[in-house]
Amino acid sequence: MAILNNPALAGAAQFDTIIYGASPLAYPAPLIQYAIYNTPDPAYVTGRINVSAFANLGGGAAWPFLNTNVPLNGHVCIPRGRGPFPLAMFAHGNHNPLENSTPGYLYLCQLLASHGIIAATIDVNFLNGFNFGENDGRAIVHLEHLKQFRTWNNTATHPLHGKVDLNRILIVGHSRGGEGVGHASFFNRLASVGGVTLDGSGPFLLGPYRFGLTAVAAIAPTDRQFTPVSGPTVVPDHYYIIHGSKDSDVFDFQGYHTYERAHVVDLANPTVSDGKFKAMLWVHKANHNQFNSIWASETPVGVAMPRASQEEVAKVHLGALAQAVLLDRAEYLEVLRDHGAAVAWDPAGTEFVSQYQDPERVFVQHNQEGLGAPIVSLPVQGTVAADGVVAARQLTALVAGVTTTITLRLAWSALGARLLLRVDPSTLPAERYKTLTLRVGQSTEANNAANRDQDFTLEVSSGSHTAAIPASCLHRLLYPDPPPFGPAKIMMQTLRLPIERLVDCGVDPTDLRSIALVFDRRSTGTLYVGDLQCSN
Repeated sequence: MAILNNPALAGAAQFDTIIYGASPLAYPAPLIQYAIYNTPDPAYVTGRINVSAFANLGGGAAWPFLNTNVPLNGHVCIPRGRGPFPLAMFAHGNHNPLENSTPGYLYLCQLLASHGIIAATIDVNFLNGFNFGENDGRAIVHLEHLKQFRTWNNTATHPLHGKVDLNRILIVGHSRGGEGVGHASFFNRLASVGGVTLDGSGPFLLGPYRFGLTAVAAIAPTDRQFTPVSGPTVVPDHYYIIHGSKDSDVFDFQGYHTYERAHVVDLANPTVSDGKFKAMLWVHKANHNQFNSIWASETPVGVAMPRASQEEVAKVHLGALAQAVLLDRAEYLEVLRDHGAAVAWDPAGTEFVSQYQDPERVFVQHNQEGLGAPIVSLPVQGTVAADGVVAARQLTALVAGVTTTITLRLAWSALGARLLLRVDPSTLPAERYKTLTLRVGQSTEANNAANRDQDFTLEVSSGSHTAAIPASCLHRLLYPDPPPFGPAKIMMQTLRLPIERLVDCGVDPTDLRSIALVFDRRSTGTLYVGDLQCSN
């Protein structure tokens, strides 16, 4: 594996920070924090947009405009040089509208700009306050900011002419803005939404979009505060989500449902992939507000990790995402695949749970065929036998809210219990892949010892050769961190067992005969399994 540099450290690129905005704007005295947008850089004066079909203005502030002519304001860090540079764009969520939330991601914009990425943080404060169901409006605002950068890129007399790589774009949102970027990913490919055309025509003059979105990242997002007529939004692009266990705002981790809907197995064509990855990072002791550098912590002192540590986590992991998807440094995908790759960079002692699904995979068991006893998933052929373990596929509220996927629950009460999957090796081309991957986590049920890692042995056999690998050698299966409100969350960790390691143990991946979960390391327990697959 390539030696990686800490993505949270500043790069060598010099950059300029510029205010852009739709002046003239006459913000009243209570909104003095927005006065910076009254005098944007003369080359970066923007227009107004009409979002009245999607959102009302938020309450609690006297905005000097209507929802028919909201401004495009923001801060952008632009690397010096000829470019073209990739583009990353951050959007905040709901907060007190008398406090400008927009500069709260400058610490991330500055980091990315130092590595040669144009990075902007955008003003969506006018939708904050007493406002509901407006997250489709947040999506439109985000896309219209992207359109403004495309216009500048295509304008021969503009300083950004030819400097924006419109085929490498990352959009990031926090809280309601995190839900908004999911909708933006969905809207980006549409010709209209709710009867409003998105081709630049009609009374609203919105769009056209169809940007080359590379990836979408959501920080502690909400979910389904807006739902399209077609049903809950399914993010079509590469998707990354980060959330803290001590979040006291979106404490029910709504974004997990967004994550589960993205890039699911197609039961009619289980071997067909949409070519996109998804990844998740669950951060023990992180809260909601401290991902934004100016929002006051919503948790009492000592409940969450220090602000500096939480910002460092964001810089490491969002920095790795940006390196991988915007700068074509695929080696940084290793941080998404396995948070352990960043252990030297993360604040000492921080605990994580992470999930990763590669677009190149074949499911041995995805558990989505229906409720009841577990089976091997087609097109792989095989049988499942439970010995001393109660194994059932069921709808389980892993986090609070609507349960949309089926999970395999495994419970045992004595050492030596096992779940054995026998497979026909001719139907499982394991040799084509790099890892055997299992998504599994423990609950707070009584047969799991409180505050203790769960463990078991993964046995993989081909003929007379068997590899027996303790799960704890791949990753810890952490006991759920107590939440600030509501029930504890069952967060599944992706365990990635390299095929090379199996080969070193004498297992022939062209003749893989069985995979077993052997419960020989803890005398009792309950685990939840999302899926078992061979993947890259």
